[in-house]
Amino acid sequence: MRNFEIPAAVRSRCGAWSRFLDENLDFSLKSVVHTKDHEKRVLLFALLMGEERGLSDRDLDVLSAASVFHDTRRQDDWLDTGHGDRAAAYYKEYCRKKGFPFHPEAVAIMAFHDRDDEKGNAFIKKNFKDYKRVLLLYHIFKDADALDRFRLGEDGLDTRYLRTEEAKGLVGFARNLVNGVIRY
Repeated sequence: MRNFEIPAAVRSRCGAWSRFLDENLDFSLKSVVHTKDHEKRVLLFALLMGEERGLSDRDLDVLSAASVFHDTRRQDDWLDTGHGDRAAAYYKEYCRKKGFPFHPEAVAIMAFHDRDDEKGNAFIKKNFKDYKRVLLLYHIFKDADALDRFRLGEDGLDTRYLRTEEAKGLVGFARNLVNGVIRY
């Protein structure tokens, strides 16, 4: 595990988006696995990786929106292919009704986060002019979601599937956070 302190900017952004999640979003499924706490940890992991990469505020907002909405429309805790599409639709509708900032990249990330990388990569390459930037966001998000698999047990995460070096550097932190060894 890397020894580091959560940067103040990450702490602040994570707090604001966590409050937004708590105060505004509802979940279709009453779950013990896909909870608001899961989404908050995914948010933290995504922001830590984004900060390390030096991403723009806009890109950090894309990752944040994807993090807090991505599992809101699950219907099953285990195999639920399509919950990403439902979450993306919920996000689009929420933005339309509430005048909330809309990011097409967040829609793509959510819609394909429960699919094989090849499908998401192909969609992004076909539909975004700046596809390299959006692919990076997609990979960061999928790694952030994966890092929280320690909540499923010590063997919940297979690190061979992590896509980014930043995620590989967060494995020990993620394990300790999920297991309650450290708090943020």
